[in-house]
Amino acid sequence: MSGNENVAKNLLYVFASEGVGGVLSFLILLLCANLLGVEAFGVFSFILAITSVCQLVADFGLTNLIVREVAKDKSKTAYIMGNVLTLAWCLSSIMFVIITLVGWGLLDSTTSWCACIIMAAAVLATYHSVVYSSVCRAFEEMGYNAFCFVAHKIILLALAWWWGGPSSPFNSPLLGICFAYLVANLLQYLFFFMVVSLRFVTIRFGRDWLYALSLFRAAVPVGASMVIRRLTLQVDVLILSVMLGATAVGVFSAAYKVVQMIDMIPFALCLPLFPALSRLAAGDAEQLNAFFLLSLKGFVLLALPLTGYLFISADSLVNLFYADEFAKAGGLLRVLAFTVFGLFINMLLSYLFVALNHQRFYLLAALGCFAVNALADVILIPLVGVQGAAWGTLCGELCYFILALKFLKCCEITVNWISLCWRPAFISFLCCLPALLWLPQTFWDQIIFTVVFFFLYLVGLFAFRVFSVQDVTALVARFTNRQSSTPSASEGSA
Repeated sequence: MSGNENVAKNLLYVFASEGVGGVLSFLILLLCANLLGVEAFGVFSFILAITSVCQLVADFGLTNLIVREVAKDKSKTAYIMGNVLTLAWCLSSIMFVIITLVGWGLLDSTTSWCACIIMAAAVLATYHSVVYSSVCRAFEEMGYNAFCFVAHKIILLALAWWWGGPSSPFNSPLLGICFAYLVANLLQYLFFFMVVSLRFVTIRFGRDWLYALSLFRAAVPVGASMVIRRLTLQVDVLILSVMLGATAVGVFSAAYKVVQMIDMIPFALCLPLFPALSRLAAGDAEQLNAFFLLSLKGFVLLALPLTGYLFISADSLVNLFYADEFAKAGGLLRVLAFTVFGLFINMLLSYLFVALNHQRFYLLAALGCFAVNALADVILIPLVGVQGAAWGTLCGELCYFILALKFLKCCEITVNWISLCWRPAFISFLCCLPALLWLPQTFWDQIIFTVVFFFLYLVGLFAFRVFSVQDVTALVARFTNRQSSTPSASEGSA
């Protein structure tokens, strides 16, 4: 199967799994929020923030390095994975102890600390499943990833409903939900262990510590960037918990979880694009340039309408999905809506920098984003309350975007941003205007509004000649290998 066909196949898997799994993920968050209430949901969000940051510290870029190295030479898969596995178990064991100690020091009840320990085990199970699933990514067999993503969410939703609800066998909904995460994540790990062992290669613990340490050193810039990036996504929660308490964290998290759900889209799309970017980065620069510009155009066309839709529907979505005690989250979501464009573009640029072996650009942009976000939080939260955390997030993403544009020029890749963005941005603005006359109040109103909004946007793309029927036909032909030519740079920057 050709490289283009692999990308097309994996994009199809990703879209299908993200469409179903994304909805399930959001339902899980809604269920947890409503079962726990504002204060307990704030504690749960705080635990998630701690464990997810520590997961990235344990990973430290190793899984992305697996994809890049195995994609270059698949015959070394067993050797690479064996040594990575040894290193991964050492790092994850250390992180488990650290999470336990951090939870003991920061959480003020035994129940919360026990929940933190359970979630630490759950997150580390996810980490090891990601290590194994990276082999599927490197071989561009992402159907396994797509299937497991959806199956995991179904199991987690069912267990969270059972163990976190009134019929729970646990004396605390928080503990029940955390156990649900643990069981679902362990099943996910078992699935990928069996797939890799039976389908690709049997992995045994390696003993080449020099090679393992060399991989770790190469992963440091990527890993540091990922840790800082994840910490940036959680810094608002951490600062709010100290300055305003669990209730403010719960309100902010209700809005931010919506944005995080949308953030899964660019992340998932980058998974099949990254192996292709890595291959092209080692070859023809012109082909890489064209492929990146075409990918960037697709990201812009997705990000701008989602930004407009989230902004205009913020209050309606919060009122629809959350209890009355979360009502203040609507104003926060309206501010956070503008971070969606940055999250999409910044994600693609990050993977491009790694593919080009310019990890330091990724690291510097992540550092700038974190510093600006944290500083804005510290300044604004005392002035405007929880609203300051939303503005801090927006300032951080804007800083990342500006720095990434500067670094993009260093990679000798030129993008005509005005030409690329003005038409889809204007179309998105026009699609928001009907909401001034009619805002949805019920679930079915919101469904109708959503369908109308994105239908009008799609019509607008053709009406303003962002692309034509011929462009769609040519793109389909290219990805199904009916054309062998690489997309031109002019197509990507139009």
